[in-house]
Amino acid sequence: MNRETRVTRIVEAVSAAALLGAAALLAFGPVPTPAQWAAAVFFAAFGILASVLAYKTSRTTAGTIGFLPFLSLAVIAPNITAVATVFVSILVTELLVRRAPLKAAFNVAQFVFAEVAAVAAYTILDGRAMTGHLSTRSGIAFFAMVAAWLALNKLAVSVVVAAADGRNARDHWVSSMRVSAAYDVLSFPLIYFFAYSYVAYGPGVTSMLALPLLGVRQLYKQNIALQKINEELLQLMVATVEAQDPYTSGHSQRVARYARVIAKAVGIGGTASERVAVAALLHDVGKIYGEFAPILRKPGRLTDAEYEVMKTHPARGASLVEKVSHFADMVPAVLSHHEAWDGRGYPHGLAGDAIPVTARVIALADTIDAMSTSRPYRDALSAEVVRAEIVKESGRQFDPRMCAALLRPEAWRELVSEMAIATREYPVATDRAAQREGEPPRSVIVSEAPKRIV
Repeated sequence: MNRETRVTRIVEAVSAAALLGAAALLAFGPVPTPAQWAAAVFFAAFGILASVLAYKTSRTTAGTIGFLPFLSLAVIAPNITAVATVFVSILVTELLVRRAPLKAAFNVAQFVFAEVAAVAAYTILDGRAMTGHLSTRSGIAFFAMVAAWLALNKLAVSVVVAAADGRNARDHWVSSMRVSAAYDVLSFPLIYFFAYSYVAYGPGVTSMLALPLLGVRQLYKQNIALQKINEELLQLMVATVEAQDPYTSGHSQRVARYARVIAKAVGIGGTASERVAVAALLHDVGKIYGEFAPILRKPGRLTDAEYEVMKTHPARGASLVEKVSHFADMVPAVLSHHEAWDGRGYPHGLAGDAIPVTARVIALADTIDAMSTSRPYRDALSAEVVRAEIVKESGRQFDPRMCAALLRPEAWRELVSEMAIATREYPVATDRAAQREGEPPRSVIVSEAPKRIV
């Protein structure tokens, strides 16, 4: 089954679940009141505005505060009213932004599915339609409702993204839940605030309170946009470096992804792991200087003189990175990513724990990519061979504790999965004819010198 077919099947499944859930709620749920339908009109308008102002969080996903009015209404009208409001709001939004039919269908279905699940969780736990402050019983149901909506919304997105990109759905879901956890927790009081404001003071006052929130939301959108521009400029700079060497195209991007997996395996989490990934993306930036270009393009074995020139790229890269104040913490990683655990690396011959831990992560990720991608002189090595080389170089080139953590079954499976995805997203443009006539393939041994440095 190809990717498009998989995605289509998932959209059909989510749509069916949403339709069945809505039908069950219509048949067995409470009967909506006129006041609840009036609230639906207000929160539908709020939801459309919030959804139209969505912002890109990645190439395939977007962020929105549409869940605030949708869940606020679910507290006021925990019945088919809330689901119908979500359906109309998202459908209108998708038509306004002219989304592709399949994407529009998925967005409508997954929002409706999440709303059905949220309302069901609220009513099953005996949550009552808000007429004043929530009771303790309804308060527990409220937290369950919000948690169900957020979890299922992210799960549906993760499943379809995984089907489209070949990622692991569970990992994507866990990652998205972790990244947004702080914002999700902060959203709980806002949902209650808007529901209570509408019940107590009506749509006029609630509109006045919603406008500042939308303003703050637009500022946040601008900050996200600036971050995306910075990330894209960083990618452009890395692509400029790698354009000098067609045999390592996508190398830095792949190393960044592997570094993130390794960092997680050794207990570096959250923001710190993302900083390691950015440092990994920058680790070869020193090769941007002109003297490296002819050496990078050379398909054969390096001479001693060429090898000495290549050994200067970590220091050249570190001097560039330190010019950007935001990257100051990454300078040690860029400078020391070719140091070896046994002290036989460069540029300073550091050994053991004297090597910055971020540099040790990048060194391991760097070599994994060198082995797992094709070169002019050999095909990509299998995961089994890569694993054997890591074992062999543990305590020599690499931190043995880091190797042990990475080779644990769960971490290794995650790395192998990431390798498959990364090599597909950032393929290497190899030219087998570039190998020198009569030159035998070089050893896999990563500590060999002189060698081609990647």
